[in-house]
Amino acid sequence: MMHPVVLPLAASLRHRFTSRLLDGFDQWWQAPAAVIAVATLVVLVIWMYRRDAGDLPGPLRGLLVALRLAAVAAIAVACLDIERIAEREVVIPSRVAVLIDSSASMSLADDTADEQATRGRHALEILDEQGLLAALAERHEVSLWRFDADAEPLVTLPRNEAANTDTATTAGEANTSATAALESPADWRAAVAPRGAETRLGEALATLLDREPGGGLAGVVVLTDGGSNAGLDPLAAAGLLARAGVIVEPIGIGGDTLPANVRVADVLVPARVFPGDGFAVTAYLQAQGLEGKQVRVELREQPVGDAAGGSEPKPTAGGRLVDTLEVPLAADGELAVVRFDVPGLRSPGSRSLVVRVLSPPEDRTPADDAAAAAVEVVEQVTQVLLMAGGPGREYQFMRNVLHRDPSFAVDVLLGTAAAGISQDARRILDGFPPADESLAAYDAVVSLDFDWRSLDPAAVTRLERWVARQSGGLVLVAGGIHADTWLGDSGTTPLRGLFPVELRRPGQLPVVAGGEEEPMPLEFTRDGLDAEFLWLAAGRDASRGVWEEFPGVYSCQPASTAKPGATVYAHVGRPGATAGEPRRIYLAGQFYGAGSVFYAGSAELWRLRSVADSAYDRLVAQLVRHVSQGRLSQGARRARLLVDRDRHPVGGTVQVRLVVADESLFAATASRPPNCRAVGPDGDMITVPLVAEPDRPGTLQGSFVAGREGSWRVEVDPLPGLGDERLVRRLQVQLPDRELARPRLDRPLLEQVATATGGSARFPTLGGWTAADTAALVARLPDRSRREYETGSADMPFKQRLNTSLVAAACGCLCLEWIVRRLAKLA
Repeated sequence: MMHPVVLPLAASLRHRFTSRLLDGFDQWWQAPAAVIAVATLVVLVIWMYRRDAGDLPGPLRGLLVALRLAAVAAIAVACLDIERIAEREVVIPSRVAVLIDSSASMSLADDTADEQATRGRHALEILDEQGLLAALAERHEVSLWRFDADAEPLVTLPRNEAANTDTATTAGEANTSATAALESPADWRAAVAPRGAETRLGEALATLLDREPGGGLAGVVVLTDGGSNAGLDPLAAAGLLARAGVIVEPIGIGGDTLPANVRVADVLVPARVFPGDGFAVTAYLQAQGLEGKQVRVELREQPVGDAAGGSEPKPTAGGRLVDTLEVPLAADGELAVVRFDVPGLRSPGSRSLVVRVLSPPEDRTPADDAAAAAVEVVEQVTQVLLMAGGPGREYQFMRNVLHRDPSFAVDVLLGTAAAGISQDARRILDGFPPADESLAAYDAVVSLDFDWRSLDPAAVTRLERWVARQSGGLVLVAGGIHADTWLGDSGTTPLRGLFPVELRRPGQLPVVAGGEEEPMPLEFTRDGLDAEFLWLAAGRDASRGVWEEFPGVYSCQPASTAKPGATVYAHVGRPGATAGEPRRIYLAGQFYGAGSVFYAGSAELWRLRSVADSAYDRLVAQLVRHVSQGRLSQGARRARLLVDRDRHPVGGTVQVRLVVADESLFAATASRPPNCRAVGPDGDMITVPLVAEPDRPGTLQGSFVAGREGSWRVEVDPLPGLGDERLVRRLQVQLPDRELARPRLDRPLLEQVATATGGSARFPTLGGWTAADTAALVARLPDRSRREYETGSADMPFKQRLNTSLVAAACGCLCLEWIVRRLAKLA
């Protein structure tokens, strides 16, 4: 992060003389005493010569008195300890802060004819192409800031003095020199790309006032759509700026009356389903200017190449019609939920489910009336190995759920099982799979408070290799019986890397993990609320309502720190916890190589049955399918393309991993990484460089920023030995809820902020900012350049020369006085 700095425009040098003796007087009586002492000495010299040289002529007597007084004066001046100090006069330039909105709503395009003309690009055009930055730099130092959920200084543009002295400089040349000074290794233009989940205009203004140098701030230019939706009231911050004498000049970007439009904002479908299994497709419609209007919504099934083979789907009337619904549109900016219950898809393979709105004639943007999501119909039954330290309730209920579901085949490894026991499972194992081939037959391993000391080190290594290299799915459920015993055993150290949380190390004292008398409710993070495999109902809000009915759990492993790259879904807080006590992590997950690992802090998810039996059954099935989804992908045994999650907010960083299971294939891939690219909804491609992860063998990683809302596709060119098929992964990028609710320009707010500080708001249309607007804005910002003096150190050579001269003068006067006295025959 770069902080604002003050750059002096010019400097001139002057000197100041001071006396260390006089400056050291700190009592009122010291200066009068010094004056009295000097006056007494002068009177004494005159009185002595009146008595001693009374017979001499008057001129001669006056000469002797003058010589004596001159010697006394030289000694007195030397005693003053005079110093010469250099003072540099510095001109501090006037400063203007430019505050650029980088919230996600700035990624919207108000011009329906040009989707590229987003609000963010419009702001950059005003600054760069229309020359506002160059014009401001002619009179002021310019500091650039970006703001959304927080505010951050980016770079400082020094005052362009050449523009003041060279009248022949053209506007284009001044603009070029100004923008050239802004180039830096991390380009500020990339930093203002729309990505923030909130718009905190008030807090940004207050932060800017606090961190900019005081006294020289002439004004603040704000480029924003004005949609402040969180934090400090912008009018309160404007009051602080007004009291500091700083004016705010807002430039409103975007439309305050959005055109009538209805669009499919998002489509939610399960990534994979089994043949014949029913599932839900949920679509979200957002409308402007069409509240209460009835529209017809269609769900169609199409081959992947028709709608999802490109970037943003553009479905035709073809494809199989699955269902139609009549839906009333919600108020401006609000979402209308459309749910289709699909009875099932029979044939295996990839499908594209397209939700299309038959829009009314008022709709100005028919291009966004459809959206597609890919779903894969898989035939194979999910093979599950259920490991438990004992027949606890979690084990019994989970085993029953998986055993009853025909899409799962369950084998059981029960730590306390005796020979010949009977369980509702396909097979009962006597021990952990003894070879890689036998373990590779499973898609998911679920461990319920298992005593890992019963496995030899080779088995733990085999499990880690299965997860990392063969896309295995692992569910780790902690318990209160065996956890403390195996955590204290140093032989289980290799197993700890699989956990997404930091566990107690061997040698550390155990912390009691259970025994609470009151239930601890689950506190879901934003990632937890968005994780579809944790949804207990059809939609996010409905699922949240079911989880809120759940009273909670009574115990949780004392792990409060997540590992780097892990995702925390839920915490629990201990009843009666102190203010500084960290919350424990109850649900978390991480990608481990090509596999997926999920962690639960205690074996108490069965308590969901108190809310509804179906809630627990649904959670178990979704959780096991979530961790095993990599095993269901074609080619997953040799190479797999991963993203950290299937849905991201606008401006979020998407983590991409390419996992190659075959060691020889990975060696060839790592030496020449394949081309990876992200294709946005507008067809723009972003190159994603892939580099080897040092801590994860067989894994290449990269990342990119998803700057536009809509459907994105990540592609990797064919790998050697895997044919001509590219690896493809799709994801959905959404506007955050607060940015989606009110995307229009808030003209009244910006006008009130400007009025409160003595500024004026401007609302240019796309391409409507002119040179006259630039000149008018610059003219309203006063020049607050000021002069200050920087004091240097004392000039010691000068002091030495002065004191030497004074002592020499005193000695010379005394010698001359003695000669005159001798010539005058004065004793």
